[in-house]
Amino acid sequence: MNKRHVILGVTFWLVAAATTWLVLRAELTAQSSSVASLTGQVGQWISGQNSSLRAVSEVSLQVKIGDPIFVISDDGLFRQVGLLTDIDGSVSKDPRSAKDFEVVIYDDATNALDGNYRLEYHTTPMSLDWVVRTMIPRERQKEIAQFIATEWQQHQVVIMTEMRPVIKDGIRTAMKAVEAELPTILKEHRDEFQSLADRYETEIIKAEVLPLVKSEILPIVEEEALPVVEEVGRALWKRVSLWSFAWRFLYDKSPLPTKDAVKEEFQRFVDEVALPELRSRSDQFMDVTETIVKRSMDNPKIKAAMKRNFKRVAEDPELHKVVWSVVREAVVENETLRAELELHLKAQETKSAMKLAGERLEPMVRDIGDMIFGSRDTGITPEFSRILRSQILQKDRRWFVIVPTDVDSKSHGQLTVVVAREPMVYPMGFGGAEQSPLTPVEQ
Repeated sequence: MNKRHVILGVTFWLVAAATTWLVLRAELTAQSSSVASLTGQVGQWISGQNSSLRAVSEVSLQVKIGDPIFVISDDGLFRQVGLLTDIDGSVSKDPRSAKDFEVVIYDDATNALDGNYRLEYHTTPMSLDWVVRTMIPRERQKEIAQFIATEWQQHQVVIMTEMRPVIKDGIRTAMKAVEAELPTILKEHRDEFQSLADRYETEIIKAEVLPLVKSEILPIVEEEALPVVEEVGRALWKRVSLWSFAWRFLYDKSPLPTKDAVKEEFQRFVDEVALPELRSRSDQFMDVTETIVKRSMDNPKIKAAMKRNFKRVAEDPELHKVVWSVVREAVVENETLRAELELHLKAQETKSAMKLAGERLEPMVRDIGDMIFGSRDTGITPEFSRILRSQILQKDRRWFVIVPTDVDSKSHGQLTVVVAREPMVYPMGFGGAEQSPLTPVEQ
């Protein structure tokens, strides 16, 4: 083979390779794709461009080898720049409680911070409340509520026409069953209620209510009611006949056979004079009563005492225990109620109504399920994906975020770790497009 041909061939392939690399690099740079970032990260990983630091926390943290470390970029997005690599030399992949562990962070990430930094420790809550809030955020709640209102408007007439008689009969049946058992149940708890009543009488009525009545309410009653009482007394006194009472009193004291003349005259006075006078002033009495009640309720001492004692009774654990016992025995453990409702649900009228309601509401329920969980066409929702990863696959449960600090937190190769005060959602997308190649793949 001619040497000139060999030289030309090698030169051609070198030029082609260089041209291809420049074109690919320009394209990746122009598009700012995740592939370029991933290529750079893999290059750093292979070439060993990273920092191994000891991370120390004042409190024990639940951590696991492979827990990721993130930093927020200038564009506001998070990217993974490291991970936890060692916990006391253990090779176990299970979560452990530790205060001291090893982390690896890319040099390009630490250099870009221009100063000291520390790690914030974040966790995904495991409570049912968090699951519900994550699955159905406020925007989704509004969407579902609007959807239900629209669908219900279309079907409510037909459904309620069929269901109303069934619901009424069911409530009537349940009430009869509870009422039949309630007297016996209350009788069994009579001693407990009496004990509560005695305690409230001593601690509340005698200790607080009666002193308030004497010091605060009675002065109001005297001030408001006394003028009316005096006015009524004067009106009745003007119409009373002392002469009639006097001669009837003498008549009763005489040896004549007929007695009770004074009593008869008094009854006549009450029926013909006093009662009509009082009835004519009923509006005035009502106004006085309303004024007394209003002034009593506006009294700061009375208001404070009522609020304090209502709260005391409402939060009384002994009362809660007794009430719950009555409710449990009257409803939950009521065999009569259970049997009556079972017969009611097995009735043909109830089955027909439930079938109609189910046929009308099933599409709506399916659509709501699609909103929450996703569908075959659109895939699962990001919220449901987050729940699956954290609750089922046990992923995205712990992570660290690099944050700047004014304190020298990297002295002697040691990095400070603090627990984050503000909660946040796991910052990485679930598709894995931004996932660092340092994250180990769990088998």
